[in-house]
Amino acid sequence: MTMPTVDLVQATIGELAPRIARREVSPVEITLAAIERTERLQPLLTPFVTFTPEYALERARAAEREIMQGRYRGPLHGIPYTLKDVIATAGIRTTWGDPKGVDYRPAEHATVHSLMEEAGAILMGKVVSEIGRSSINAVGARNAWDLTRSPGTSSSGSGSATAASLCLASIGTDTGGSVRHPASNSSLVGMKATFGRISRFGVWASSWSQDQAGPITKTVEDNAILMNLLGRFDPKDPTSLVEPPYDHLATMRDGIRGVRIGVPVDDWAWSTYTTEEEEQVCRRAIDQLAALGASIIEVRMPRAGESRANSFSLSAETPVYISDHFSQEQIDAWPDHHSGIANGLKQPFADYLHAQQARGLIKQEVNLAFQQADVIAFPTGSTYGDTWDAETSTMRGRTIPARSRAVYRNGMASMCGIPALSVPAGFGHDEQWPIGLQLHGRPLEEALLYRVAYSYEQATPWHNRHPNI
Repeated sequence: MTMPTVDLVQATIGELAPRIARREVSPVEITLAAIERTERLQPLLTPFVTFTPEYALERARAAEREIMQGRYRGPLHGIPYTLKDVIATAGIRTTWGDPKGVDYRPAEHATVHSLMEEAGAILMGKVVSEIGRSSINAVGARNAWDLTRSPGTSSSGSGSATAASLCLASIGTDTGGSVRHPASNSSLVGMKATFGRISRFGVWASSWSQDQAGPITKTVEDNAILMNLLGRFDPKDPTSLVEPPYDHLATMRDGIRGVRIGVPVDDWAWSTYTTEEEEQVCRRAIDQLAALGASIIEVRMPRAGESRANSFSLSAETPVYISDHFSQEQIDAWPDHHSGIANGLKQPFADYLHAQQARGLIKQEVNLAFQQADVIAFPTGSTYGDTWDAETSTMRGRTIPARSRAVYRNGMASMCGIPALSVPAGFGHDEQWPIGLQLHGRPLEEALLYRVAYSYEQATPWHNRHPNI
């Protein structure tokens, strides 16, 4: 293979994959570039909990040999990626979000990791999950766009590492927005798929009825490439949907003329939990969708604004999951979760039942909105402008809790089990801080979200901007 210099900052999976297949660029070269960049930027950004350069190089050399022998596996072969450290990796340290507590090497891979390994991707290591942020170093990962700002919880390491080009993709997890939130804060694309579309085997799932793994990437095309791999039935996961794999790239370039974009008129989706800048940027993004041929339709979803409060009424699911998957010795050594376990055990069954009834009404309202619209759009829940250690935010003259405010808008998709994608929509604060637009679809209509997001992405410059770090 020839050995040109690899510019990871400009690189995407869609751009590198055909060059790897043609043997114009080597997986070893790409991996060495990622290792060098990580060694230089890890002290500034701290996204890695466990960095695995030796493992990555071993995998890269194997990928190079296979490709030289004509055994190219597909677009992820030789591509460096990271995993949020709540995803099991056999033989590689998994802390479940708390390096000072549970810390062991699982006997079996999570299915999402097995699929990436089979595709020939290169694991660079495990990145910060802010489930146990305070026990890591009281910092968590930093935002590559501004080291004083949060990259978004709880898949903060995934957002930080991908934005800084320490990898070309990361798999995070999303309970109330933890894939979409870091994507928005880091000018990335983040997909929370339909509930059950991506296997949860070997993945932390404290809310068994909401948690979902999901890809975080630089571009819409890259995200669809990962979704093509990850979106498949897994008999090891009881929540997995019995659906065949789907080619999300097939219709991505078909344009959006005639697609009906529903825009909520409800305050909770706009002014209640967003800054003026976020609202302005996202309304301009919706105007751009109209200019591309979409029809813009007003929809009303007042009850969906209760999604955040209702999601926290499902706390009884947490102790059930933890007791089923961890020993009492491990739980005792895990103080960050003791209050969550205690609260879940104390929740009356009637409260949990009422939360499920409320969920049914929210889903009914959202389903009615999808009779009018094909896609629903409003700002991604983020912590726009918050410092990494902020406890409160001031927004339109009001003070609100900082760390959970993203869930007010992201919670709807989690509560309803529908797909939702965050796509970069621009920047605020003198064009310095990223802002994301969130697109929601009907169950199993991820391909339509990619189509809308790709059309918008290609008509705007945001995916071509990278943090100067």
